[in-house]
Amino acid sequence: MLSQSDFDRFIENYNEDFYFLLRRASAGTYDCLLTSFMVLKDLHDVIHTLSGIGGLQFQVKPYPFNFRANDALLNLLGFDAPQINNIYGFLNYVKQTQGKEFEECIAEGVSSGCLPIAGRA
Repeated sequence: MLSQSDFDRFIENYNEDFYFLLRRASAGTYDCLLTSFMVLKDLHDVIHTLSGIGGLQFQVKPYPFNFRANDALLNLLGFDAPQINNIYGFLNYVKQTQGKEFEECIAEGVSSGCLPIAGRA
């Protein structure tokens, strides 16, 4: 069984990974980012499942997975306006390359793979 301290570290690792993916998006580095977010969503779901069935407490709060229109969270994480625009640009990039909204792609768990940024080979 997972201990509380292991669970806390698991959440801390999730939070670090979430922040890292947002940093990539904030820099406009969108290659394979959708796939990475899909994996991270699975971890987010595991965290909530472990809490529900394992009697583990959220002593460390996991970042909420949805970052759309959440400027308060993005500001709290230290992103400035141009970086936030790039993060939202990633959502537009997903719509253009996948033909679906980010949340739809995550819910379906299917992407067209790691697509290069438009204009790059």
